[in-house]
Amino acid sequence: MRSYNRLPALAELLEALVAQDHDSFEVVVIEQTPEPAQLDQARLDELARDARIRIFRYPPLGGPGARNAGVRRARGDLLVFIDDDDLPASTDWLRRHEANFSDPKCLGVTGQFVDDGPPYVNMARARRLVLSFNVLKWQRVYARTDEKKRVESLMGGNAAIRRSTLERFGLWDECTPIEDEPSLAYRVNAGKRHDEYLLFDPEPKMIRRLDVPGGMAKRTMSGPVYAKRVFTFLHNIVGHYFPVRFALLYPLYIYFVAYHVIQWICSDSKKHQTLARRIWAVSGLCLSLLPLWTVWVAQWWIRRIRHGEAPRRPDLLPHPPAGAELGELAGVA
Repeated sequence: MRSYNRLPALAELLEALVAQDHDSFEVVVIEQTPEPAQLDQARLDELARDARIRIFRYPPLGGPGARNAGVRRARGDLLVFIDDDDLPASTDWLRRHEANFSDPKCLGVTGQFVDDGPPYVNMARARRLVLSFNVLKWQRVYARTDEKKRVESLMGGNAAIRRSTLERFGLWDECTPIEDEPSLAYRVNAGKRHDEYLLFDPEPKMIRRLDVPGGMAKRTMSGPVYAKRVFTFLHNIVGHYFPVRFALLYPLYIYFVAYHVIQWICSDSKKHQTLARRIWAVSGLCLSLLPLWTVWVAQWWIRRIRHGEAPRRPDLLPHPPAGAELGELAGVA
């Protein structure tokens, strides 16, 4: 579990996790709040008296960096991921995830997201496309669907994965500030055996609390800032794993960023709540995206020339012998 500037929500999550109906698990927290409030810290310290809770404090590591740090600290053979603004929907949440791994060919699982959003307009389409990639290798989520099926990707929250899968395929690339899940999925899909699979299972349900401030503040940033983060993901991740596709379809990626960010402004953004704000933000984005894109490309190339290509595929060492003392265990990272 990664946490940043959300100690009250983190405390609620820890209380829900220690109430899980499972006889062998640990809770690993990568806590990165720079200046925690005294009362919040005292509450967290009190919860940490439970021997199952292990809290490690770091400076801000970014999304994938914090997830990777949690995996390296975890001692379990099965890793279950949840962020600090979410909650398990039941006390058997861990057991529901764990049940899927009775099949050794199952490499990882994503559970259902539960929030106050409206149902999908086209549920049949959502079921068909859940956790798949489009032609531009952008992840389509649709994790509020209700049908169990094999998929192409995993989410970063309400997801479970074998430690052995990460030892085999590596951890998440850390050179993107957004969409940090796909890099692992790209490698798994390229290297898994034909009978191995990733799974979407609606039974392990996670409650998404979309109004909790803090974290990476994705829903409160401006349109251009969000657009640059998508730009960075496309150039550092998609361009690395699919260089020919990325070069041939490059103009489409520009149009895609415009479409995706406009959609984000009108639906997900908390910064653009009124119609006037949305119109202003969309108009500004349409007028500024191409000049900004030119600047971003120049900055990207200068950085690459000076520092070389960003490191990829962080490795995970084989399971440490110390983990044996906990037996068969589900680790929450």
